[in-house]
Amino acid sequence: MEENPFLNADIDPQTVMGDPSSEVTDPQHEAPIPMWSWVKFALVGFALMLFYIYNSHHANKAIRKKEQLIKELKELHSERISLESQTTNASKQSELSKRLEGSGLREITTPPIKLTKPREQD
Repeated sequence: MEENPFLNADIDPQTVMGDPSSEVTDPQHEAPIPMWSWVKFALVGFALMLFYIYNSHHANKAIRKKEQLIKELKELHSERISLESQTTNASKQSELSKRLEGSGLREITTPPIKLTKPREQD
């Protein structure tokens, strides 16, 4: 069991509890937050804001570029389909005969002849 320090006559109550008048209440001696820590905090906050703004602009730019590439891809796909259909249509026999009419060439009406090599008999 602990002894109560106030019951002991040798101990001064002001030294046990602390003298309120002996404490320094001067505002210069208080420990305020140093100004440099506020400056560091502001610089870190500013850097984070810059990074956030840059990241937003970069993301928007990437989205716009992606949409532009998708649009270009659709245009190229439709162009490929139209070129394939033109090539298929131009290679038909009837279309070839129409194009070659003026040059003097005409369509073959007789079937081709199969050439065979005669067998040699021993």
